[in-house]
Amino acid sequence: MDKPRLSISCITYNHAKYIRQALEGFVMQQTNFPFVVLIHDDASTDGTADIIREYEAKYPDIIKPIYQTENQWSKKVNVSIFNFSRIQSEYVAFCEGDDYWTDPLKLQKQVDFLDSHPDYTVCFHKAKVFFDEAPENSWTYPSDEYCKGRTDFTIDDLFEKNFTTTASLVFRWAIPQLFPMENLADGILPYDWYLLHLHANFGKIHMLNDVMSVYRRQPGGIWQSNFYVQYGDKHYRFFDEVNKVYNYKYNVKIKALQNFFLKKVIAESIATNNFQALQNITNLPLQSLDFPNKIIIPAKEYNLKRKIINKISKLLGCGSVFLPSDWV
Repeated sequence: MDKPRLSISCITYNHAKYIRQALEGFVMQQTNFPFVVLIHDDASTDGTADIIREYEAKYPDIIKPIYQTENQWSKKVNVSIFNFSRIQSEYVAFCEGDDYWTDPLKLQKQVDFLDSHPDYTVCFHKAKVFFDEAPENSWTYPSDEYCKGRTDFTIDDLFEKNFTTTASLVFRWAIPQLFPMENLADGILPYDWYLLHLHANFGKIHMLNDVMSVYRRQPGGIWQSNFYVQYGDKHYRFFDEVNKVYNYKYNVKIKALQNFFLKKVIAESIATNNFQALQNITNLPLQSLDFPNKIIIPAKEYNLKRKIINKISKLLGCGSVFLPSDWV
């Protein structure tokens, strides 16, 4: 097989119910260039690896797996690096093990665009957002209302929101030619949004209007939980790492977004009685915030949680913070 022009990076864990659909989406691709599928299975316990082995045996020149024997995510390892370190191609596409592609010409369309537009580093397309438990609630993302007829997007748009889904992305890969592997962020979420910023720093962003993938929202996914409370510390660090990507060119804007996010996490953590989330936040390098509400804590809870409450209350700019009694 010739050297691939494109690598597909797929990370998976306990996706036995879905991985076959993802793999079929890969091998059905019709391209005029060679590609490989770099799959990292993080020690799945539900038979995911057996399904991958089946496809590896059938498509040995395409399917290139890593089978972990111990779960790396639980050790706080950035599992994306296992695939990134193997990439030798000009372009990289992404699809996690519970999402899938629906158009056999998806990769060809995206590579054709990037080949003919060398000033672009990102090409994505619209996707169907699908709820396993309520398929009637599916929709297309990004919406026509959001796009307003646009097909090109800017860094300012990217600061506003992540308007892509992971499985829709193809990058003109910047690592390590333009960005050293050792400088990649670790311990942050969302990682695809971080990679978008990294590549947007080197070129333009274009969207194809075709709907060519499905982003599955299912009970096991992290986005089904209260993400910003559960992973608030990781998302806080996300802003710091994006700031580094741009060499602090947008520092004022990024710090404002980071502080707005932090206020939201603190308010939601208090509202949902999530003491662990607040504890995680106090381990971060925090600045003072202009918090809009004064929140009061009874003296007995204050004495029991003094260190954390002192730091949170100082951060909020108010004298005290209310914590529910069941945290004590």
